[in-house]
Amino acid sequence: MPFFVFKIIGENDFEYLGEEEKYRPAREKVRQLRAASEAGDGVTYRMVFAKTVGQGEKLLATTEHDDKIIGDD
Repeated sequence: MPFFVFKIIGENDFEYLGEEEKYRPAREKVRQLRAASEAGDGVTYRMVFAKTVGQGEKLLATTEHDDKIIGDD
């Protein structure tokens, strides 16, 4: 399974930027994108390990809203 790289604008606007077969090149790509972006512009870059681009988007969409702390009732 490849590592998919996404640009995330706002809450759930995902832009597919590419994929890498290995973890390290994907990590470096994301780090370079983060370093080149302007602070405070509301854009983040993430990578996700998934079978397809669609599955990667679903994983990112569900993890973005998982802010609940377990045991915090």
